[in-house]
Amino acid sequence: MQEHLDEAAFHWRQRERALASWEESLEEVAEGDEARLLAHVEGLVIGGAPVARRLLLPALEGEDLWQVGPAALALLEREGAASLVLLLRGLTEGPEESRPEIQRAFELADRSRFEALLLPQVARVGPEAQAMLLEVLTAWQADPGTALSRTLGAADAPALWEAALRAARFTARPVAEGLVRQGLAHAEDAVRCAALETGLILGLRESWHACRRQVGAPGEAGRLATLALASGGEPADMRLLLEAAEASRLREDVLWALGFSGRRVAAEALVDVMQREEAVSRLAAEAFAIITGLDLTEHLLTDELDDEAPSSAEEGAGEMGAATGAWRVPRPPGRVRAASVRAWWQKARTRFDERGRFVRGVPWSPAAVSAELTHGPACLRPVWALELAVRTRGALQVATTARAAFQLRQLQGLVALRLDSPLRGFDSLMTA
Repeated sequence: MQEHLDEAAFHWRQRERALASWEESLEEVAEGDEARLLAHVEGLVIGGAPVARRLLLPALEGEDLWQVGPAALALLEREGAASLVLLLRGLTEGPEESRPEIQRAFELADRSRFEALLLPQVARVGPEAQAMLLEVLTAWQADPGTALSRTLGAADAPALWEAALRAARFTARPVAEGLVRQGLAHAEDAVRCAALETGLILGLRESWHACRRQVGAPGEAGRLATLALASGGEPADMRLLLEAAEASRLREDVLWALGFSGRRVAAEALVDVMQREEAVSRLAAEAFAIITGLDLTEHLLTDELDDEAPSSAEEGAGEMGAATGAWRVPRPPGRVRAASVRAWWQKARTRFDERGRFVRGVPWSPAAVSAELTHGPACLRPVWALELAVRTRGALQVATTARAAFQLRQLQGLVALRLDSPLRGFDSLMTA
């Protein structure tokens, strides 16, 4: 049983890193670390009450932080409602560093068993625990109902505002719109970022106008605005992004965003940057590959990829994605042979209509985005998921940190969805 817990802790850690990595895809996470994690958790559940008493409960307060999440998940899987009170106490009174791990265990637990039990608790705990419970409900894509309107009262905790704004995507529209409008004017950058994201999904014109004002600005809100303009901007917005790419302090954020535009003009600009700026050449090459489908392994300097280079999973873990609300640029390792990429592009560029939009060298389509979300690098998935959420007006919000099996079920319906033209700007999708 101890071996089950040790192995579960290892795969818990590996799964979290994989979700922010360049090397792993959702499919690989599902078949690899997540499958092994859940198998070891099942082993702990089968162990029954003696294992819960002698192994799992002590692990919640033990020194090994990575054991907290698997132990909490096993307790939820086995004892259900009986463990709820204990784990809620862990969120409110437990060691500060272990609380996010308990939150993640709730997020990976079965929504159908716990939603009705968890909802009443939101109004009964303090602001920090309220924020965590709202994040759990958001991960479950559950409507927080009246619990949401009761959380923000006199408390102005930024983390609670962020959580409430993310949860608002799944609640009554009048409540959600009111929260977004307040969030857009908040002093905290992270709160404004959450308001921008939810507002775009809801189709609030104020959010889109705020994106145009904040494109290229430092901080999370500026990064999100830049990505949104790349994914859903008009030709004038593309010109704005290309101008912003020339500002040195904004270069990485804008180069990263250009990859999601899918435009030939962006590919041209990225090739030029690779030639001029060695420090960001690999990032520009990754963005270029998102548009064109270039196989970068043929154009890398192999001496950079030695055993001492940090893995992108370690560098990127926690830096980007819906789990933290951060839209930071994940840093790919190594350097690229820019002249080799330019030679490839000179032959390939005629395949790319300057009026079109491309994903990995094929025209943008639900099928192409579904393939990217299933088989592409995990660190890119939050950006694709955001665009789909905006283009479907919230009908499809891929939960990029949820159980992989749940995400794969979500994606099965994507190809059948009727989406507006990928060339249609977000501005035309803003209806309120």
